[in-house]
Amino acid sequence: MIRAMENIRHNQEVFKKGSLIDGLSSDEAKRLVALKSAEYVISPEEELDIQTAKTEINIDPELFEELRAALDEEYNAEELSREAKAAGVDLTGTTTKKAVIEAIIRQGKADDLLEEASDE
Repeated sequence: MIRAMENIRHNQEVFKKGSLIDGLSSDEAKRLVALKSAEYVISPEEELDIQTAKTEINIDPELFEELRAALDEEYNAEELSREAKAAGVDLTGTTTKKAVIEAIIRQGKADDLLEEASDE
């Protein structure tokens, strides 16, 4: 996907400066970028995938289940979200307690939250 850096007329269609342009062939997009009429951008979903890939760790399924159960028992949904954010967990796109727990574990922060809970 590209974003118009100026008003662009392409294939009898007008794109205003700042508008996102999708559906072009890669050659058409490359041409507009080379002309400095547009720039490449990524979608929020692609950005989330990139960020998640950078921060996720692989974990044994058995350990994952143990951590999931411990976090679920220790925190209610509101507390869990608050503590996860404080620990630096990226919760972009998470809306359920289950998703928050998964993000915490995949981003390697479960031990931090469980230690903090046991200190209280």
